[in-house]
Amino acid sequence: MGIHPGLPFQPFTTLRFARLAACLAVAGGCGKPDAKAPAAEQVAATASAPAQTAAKPLIALIRAADWMGNEWGEDAIKVGLRESDLEAGRDYELKISSAQGDLATLPSLIDAAIDAKAKVIVALQDATLEAAVKRAKSVPVVFHLLSDPFAAGAGTSDSNHLPNITGVYSPGFGDPEQTRRVALIRRVLPKARRIGILFSPEDKLSVTFKDRMTKAARQAHLQVSDAAVGNVSEVGEATRSLCGKKVDAIELYGNVAHAGFASLIKVANECRIPVFSPSPFEVLKGAVASFFPDFQEGGAEAGKMIARILRGESPGSIPFYRVQATKIAVNPSGAGKVGVTLSPDVVKQADTVVGGDTTRKK
Repeated sequence: MGIHPGLPFQPFTTLRFARLAACLAVAGGCGKPDAKAPAAEQVAATASAPAQTAAKPLIALIRAADWMGNEWGEDAIKVGLRESDLEAGRDYELKISSAQGDLATLPSLIDAAIDAKAKVIVALQDATLEAAVKRAKSVPVVFHLLSDPFAAGAGTSDSNHLPNITGVYSPGFGDPEQTRRVALIRRVLPKARRIGILFSPEDKLSVTFKDRMTKAARQAHLQVSDAAVGNVSEVGEATRSLCGKKVDAIELYGNVAHAGFASLIKVANECRIPVFSPSPFEVLKGAVASFFPDFQEGGAEAGKMIARILRGESPGSIPFYRVQATKIAVNPSGAGKVGVTLSPDVVKQADTVVGGDTTRKK
């Protein structure tokens, strides 16, 4: 499977994110837990310098759920640390843990990081930040890969927030009202009449996105059918229920739906229904298109925040960083499998085209 970046990074950015581009290009090598380590407690540390006698500061990175592309965000954080002259194994120890979609375990992971005397807790995804706000009152917290730190109780504005918390976010994952996602579906499927939405009722943000997309779709004269999923085992059947409702496209929100993407895309392909996703990595697995924020740059900013904190700066003095740049990834081959042909205009305007010989954006 080939991948063609539509808009090349500037030279310094290309160098910074070469590893991330490779991650996106090789679908099988990204975001998969190490089989040799417990999924809920993986440790990433590289000995890039001789061992030191003094204990290295611990950075505890905690995910709410695993998804293809985990390393995309995490590698970007390491880029930011490296640009701040901090190397894993030499200047800090990085410990990664995951709730694997079981959000009830997040408080215990936060507590474990505190007990381990982490110097910084990195909260990935909104649910992790929500747990950190409640449990980590004195340990510095840097968040990343999330949409709404204010709903999690982290502050009231980018500059007015809890003294121990800062981080990077993108409102609505680049589309606060979800209107641009609906517009993308309309461009790909101009004859569409009904959109199906998979969401997780226990995930408040997932419900919010579902409600906003429903409103945006109706404003665009589209009907909406939704299907709730409580756990990964329900994703396939929920997708099949949307097939029965004759939807023309499926969008998904929430950790459970993303964790069950393999089941979702299998059923959707059987029903010949195109899938749209907020994750560019799911485009590699068969989704037709993805609208997403540029979290590569955001991850580097989060890494720099961590470095500043390790050097003694207070998180309260570091404003939240709002990612505003957005991108589109498309998969003409995946679209063809469900009987959809992407127009030359859609392909040309995409930032990333997965698979096949297609016209890149100039």
